[in-house]
Amino acid sequence: MFWPLIKDSITAKALILLGIALLFWLFGYQSLFFTALLFSLELFFFSKNNQLSDDEYTYSKDILRLFAVQEQKLRVGMDSAPLRSIKQITLWQEDNLGFIDFDLNGQLRVQYKFRLEQMQPLQQLLQQALPDTEFVNGFKS
Repeated sequence: MFWPLIKDSITAKALILLGIALLFWLFGYQSLFFTALLFSLELFFFSKNNQLSDDEYTYSKDILRLFAVQEQKLRVGMDSAPLRSIKQITLWQEDNLGFIDFDLNGQLRVQYKFRLEQMQPLQQLLQQALPDTEFVNGFKS
């Protein structure tokens, strides 16, 4: 709940840290325990461990234009990550669409659906760029 609001804002992080320090100054160790409990409950209840439905995958007309390998990094759209950080990529086809799903870095999950004709070239590109990565392929109906 809080993390999406503060993950990109240094100001918000600083204000939360200042608030925790103020609570500690006013109430001592009890405030630290309460703050830790709040953050751990947030992580437990609002984590994104649930699988997304097909409607939540972003459709791409030309998936091959989104992916590029540059200087030992995989670029997907505007985001990139080192090649060695990508451990597993899941590719599958369902009806007339191909799907790809993997963690690009600790903060971004790549989830696209695309035309089925682009699946084989995309898989070849990724296998050449990421020889140490595990590929999980499948078919769903």
